[in-house]
Amino acid sequence: MTTPSPSRSGADRCPGLLTPFVSADGAMVRLRIPGGRVDASTLYAISSLAGRFGDPEVTLTSRGSLQLRGLPDPLPRELITAIDDLRLVPSGPHDKARNIVADPHAGLDPLVTALDEGLLGDPGLAELPGRFLLAVTSPGGPVLAEPWDVAIVASPRSDVTSRHPRGPSGPAARTSATVHVVADGRAVTVPRDEAAETALDVARSFLAARPDTRTWNLRDLPEAARADLLPGSLPFDVVAGDPPAPGPVGADLVALVPLGLLTPAMVEGLQGSAADGIAPQPEGSGQRLAVTPWRSIVVPGAAARAEELATAGFVTAPDSPWTVLTACAGAPACARTTTPTRDLARAAAPLIDPAGSPVHVIGCERACGHPARPHTIALNPRTAADVVAAQLEKA
Repeated sequence: MTTPSPSRSGADRCPGLLTPFVSADGAMVRLRIPGGRVDASTLYAISSLAGRFGDPEVTLTSRGSLQLRGLPDPLPRELITAIDDLRLVPSGPHDKARNIVADPHAGLDPLVTALDEGLLGDPGLAELPGRFLLAVTSPGGPVLAEPWDVAIVASPRSDVTSRHPRGPSGPAARTSATVHVVADGRAVTVPRDEAAETALDVARSFLAARPDTRTWNLRDLPEAARADLLPGSLPFDVVAGDPPAPGPVGADLVALVPLGLLTPAMVEGLQGSAADGIAPQPEGSGQRLAVTPWRSIVVPGAAARAEELATAGFVTAPDSPWTVLTACAGAPACARTTTPTRDLARAAAPLIDPAGSPVHVIGCERACGHPARPHTIALNPRTAADVVAAQLEKA
């Protein structure tokens, strides 16, 4: 049974509790975008806030979420209120418990919503560490390659109900489906409407077994503690597919964002015309987009606009070097390094082989923002040639 989400009115709203992270180039705020689902009108508002208060480029993260960087410290009250009004941080206590990643298939949206509502409806789950990751995915979905802790594995809604020519209830008879809840290589099978609560029960069990605050993930627990997380479970073979490549997928478009930096020009490109339903409008009435953990945006119905969005700065074809080239924030955004990782990645891009090994450019051994898939690293490169050499060494 899904617990209702908490009220968002009056005293329940906590705009003063938004927690920024301070870096060399200003404060940074992590926004909460469950499963990467976001209205285009909300994305437009986020971009506008970025331009008004800090770095105009909105950062897409490896967890399918968004960050605002280069903000004043302390954060202006106007910015905090605007973020709260957009419901991008639902409450102060849940500022860290934000991590739900999902395959971009729209048929999984109801499960994402149920999981998010259940998470927010339980104050105790606000104690989950920021690195704890909940996933919603189809069987063999690419999200299964991410470092999740608990996953709901389900066929998208459009695939799990079927109409029979003649059935016990006539021509409109439907079949229902069960789904898997997976943790630590084991799974239970439950009715679809119980999946979210079952997954959150695993999270509660994790918190009960957690020995200290530095135990961030299920895999950090002792083996004996992990054995009791999912009662009645059976071994489950986790097989992950490849992330969607840039370009048209049916009527939709996978638009890759180079280096995960969503520019104002890109957001303007996403607006399209009023007929596309992407122009700024009241919350909830705009087109639903999916921000993926692979720093791309799935734009419904935009396959025919691939060339237009490529002109705006997106990658809309699979033969781009940006499909295999990523970088951490680097200098000057990060105080841990003096290496301008993004600048070096941009310089190296024309020389990178799109068919070669993925390469991640980093300024220190923390390797922030690295992809989950196998890759090589270019640590503190001095030139673009060093980045290219890192890819060649892996070949």
